[in-house]
Amino acid sequence: MSVLYVTQADAVLSKNYEAFNIALKQEDGSWKKQSIPAQTVEQVVLMGNPQVTGDALVYALELGMPVHYLSHFGKYLGSALPGYSRNGQLRLAQYQLYNDPVRRLELVKAIVTAKIHNQYQVLYRNNERDNPLKERKSLVKSQKTIDQVRGIEGLAAREYFACWPSMVGKQWTFTGRNRRPPTDPVNSLLSFAYGLLRVQVTAAVHVAGLDPYIGYLHEVHHGQPSMVLDLMEEFRALIADSVVLTVLHKREIQPQDFTESLGAYRLKEAAKKSFLQAFERKMNDDFKHPVFEYRCTYRRAIELQARLLSRHLQEGIPYKPLVLR
Repeated sequence: MSVLYVTQADAVLSKNYEAFNIALKQEDGSWKKQSIPAQTVEQVVLMGNPQVTGDALVYALELGMPVHYLSHFGKYLGSALPGYSRNGQLRLAQYQLYNDPVRRLELVKAIVTAKIHNQYQVLYRNNERDNPLKERKSLVKSQKTIDQVRGIEGLAAREYFACWPSMVGKQWTFTGRNRRPPTDPVNSLLSFAYGLLRVQVTAAVHVAGLDPYIGYLHEVHHGQPSMVLDLMEEFRALIADSVVLTVLHKREIQPQDFTESLGAYRLKEAAKKSFLQAFERKMNDDFKHPVFEYRCTYRRAIELQARLLSRHLQEGIPYKPLVLR
């Protein structure tokens, strides 16, 4: 099973019997068509503004296949999701923990501790070993409020990205994390990678039956999928940041692969495909899961973590965010 990415703005995704057809407009104005058996596709990701016929959208949902929408910059916009049955008891448990300040604080500490641990591992692997993240991580457990934990998280994030200029290489300019829009190529790649990661986490949250809008680290705001953002934290460094550094180090992405408009940078079409291939390679990398002690891919690990969080909410089993050495 694979993810079907449609990145060309004027592409048309349609259905023909049990297959998806993709029509791609060529430079001479002609159309190139490709047929993909629907049973080989697990998710559809649409970037930019491709068209989807009603038949194709309904068929994807009938097969239990989510269809995700991203902007040209890779920002997650939303999803059309299959009508999974909802787990009422799980939702009640999710809401109960939200209103329990003691249990909520402990879960937030676990999430932030894992996030900082995984950030430290990225720095360590890239020879940035003289950094304060270990100290920040140890400070988390002594915090008394969620706002204090958020403060440690924000401080660690600034210190983490302060190490990036020497990690990305001399041909890239990076002075810190920025977004909406990203004002340099490295930030453009980070935003793109986080958008792709959010697609995967959103699908896992729905598969597990969690309410995507009730989280614990991230506040509940109108339209903000707090649970998705919470679950993303342990995977940002492990997946998204690692992919960005890999494509830069291997020179799979070059400075000329970006366009700039009004100070905002985004990838050109050919480079976007290279980055998507790198992201898919990472998602399909396997490792030994520290809780289940069997090998799984990162894609599978995201769903496993959503299910572990569900068990924590319903059965009280301590939640262990994914941390790797």
